[in-house]
Amino acid sequence: MDLQYDYIYNEANAAQVNLEDITFSARNAKILQRLRDGDDKLTYLSLGTAGGWGFIINEGDDLGWLGYLIGKSQYLYSLAIWDMPDGEGGEQQINAFVKGIARNHSIRDISINSLSDDTRAAIVRAVGNYSQLESLTITCHNDFDPNPNSHSAVVGLFESGVCQLRELELSGNGIDDDVVATFANGSKYIAESLEVLDLSYASIANDGLLAVVAGLANSTSLKTLKLAENDFSLAAKGLCALSRLLQSLPKTLEHLNLQDCRINDEGLQAFIQGSAIHCRELDLEGNESITATGLSHLSNSLQSDSCCIERLDLFDIPSAIGDDGMKALARGLAHNTSLKSLHLGCLFNNATIPPAQWVAFSTALCDPSSVNSTFLSNHTVQRIMDEDDTDNVCPEDIDLYLRLSEQHPKYAARCKILMKHRHLNMRPFLQWKWDLKFLPVALSWFEQAKTCTTLNVQLPVEERHILEESDEVFESRVLSAMYEFVRGMP
Repeated sequence: MDLQYDYIYNEANAAQVNLEDITFSARNAKILQRLRDGDDKLTYLSLGTAGGWGFIINEGDDLGWLGYLIGKSQYLYSLAIWDMPDGEGGEQQINAFVKGIARNHSIRDISINSLSDDTRAAIVRAVGNYSQLESLTITCHNDFDPNPNSHSAVVGLFESGVCQLRELELSGNGIDDDVVATFANGSKYIAESLEVLDLSYASIANDGLLAVVAGLANSTSLKTLKLAENDFSLAAKGLCALSRLLQSLPKTLEHLNLQDCRINDEGLQAFIQGSAIHCRELDLEGNESITATGLSHLSNSLQSDSCCIERLDLFDIPSAIGDDGMKALARGLAHNTSLKSLHLGCLFNNATIPPAQWVAFSTALCDPSSVNSTFLSNHTVQRIMDEDDTDNVCPEDIDLYLRLSEQHPKYAARCKILMKHRHLNMRPFLQWKWDLKFLPVALSWFEQAKTCTTLNVQLPVEERHILEESDEVFESRVLSAMYEFVRGMP
């Protein structure tokens, strides 16, 4: 049967066909009925030959009818295809299925998983006319050989210009530098619409990364870039190009994932400047080759006024919980105003952080050397250790500072000043020659700071006062400070 004959036959017989005759299970028959009846609640459908999927494909299932009913659906939004039969008659079944789904006009999100190269290529070509398609996921978690047919089909989909993808995931597909260069060249056709690109587990090295950067040159909407589990140990040039790209694009990137990419100090130095001023979440977990030297480069970027990183993952980087590494990170924290979450720790080597190494972090969060130093400390970061690292728990004082920043960010600086400075030295303000003009400013500060005496922080097992201080003691502070100020005036 050709495509036109199949379609005409299905159209003529769809209303009266006995669904139990074209599938092996009552469960599948119910799904087919929902598709045939136009059930607007059926917006997601998964297909596979193993238990657990929505539609379980087995002998007795007519995939031509399944494809036809999917093609007719006006409400199906997302389709996940996990596997397809490869036994006798499998190819004919798959061809009939593909012809059916090619007619759909509602599917916006399609996921193609562990299929053969030819099957994946056929499905990609079938959805190539989906002008409504927004998300395409093609993953391979089995040890398939490289897949030239499906790779070619994906590039053809890009170049057709029919769909303007927002999300593209090609993780674990046996891609290498040569193949990713072909992808990247095709991706220029969707660069302006692309918001999420996932090329994790793709055997990409330096040349492949350079190609990815070139393919994203015209990107204006990219929010997430995932390159985890590639080998960037010798990719300093590619990482430098990535940094330049980020600095040239609009600041839209929210998440850059470089987890387990074998990045070393040279590589970190190459890309950190661009990523620090461009992305809000930076994942460097598992890059064990980074040393305290590399963390010093990271620290310099954290101190920049342009830094916009809010979440930084350095989990399973041993140097990050070493003495020199923690000191380097603390220097970066001391003058950073964007970072809220810093994930440190090591899950497998049972490394324990000695108490002395926490001193630098404590000072970065609350420098008690002077009132001004306390004021200029970090009042933004809210979490440091990773919850999975049960061997390392923040000391009590650091934990308090973090919870204060998280639960009472507006009062964090004032509370720390009151906690660390029982007596506020007013003499430095006399050098400003404001005379009595400063007095109302000082009184206003104390008036707002009084709230600190009533605030509590929620701890894991209890709630406690930030300041154990009565109203009388606080008023005594105010009178003492004002008296010193007036007394010191010329």
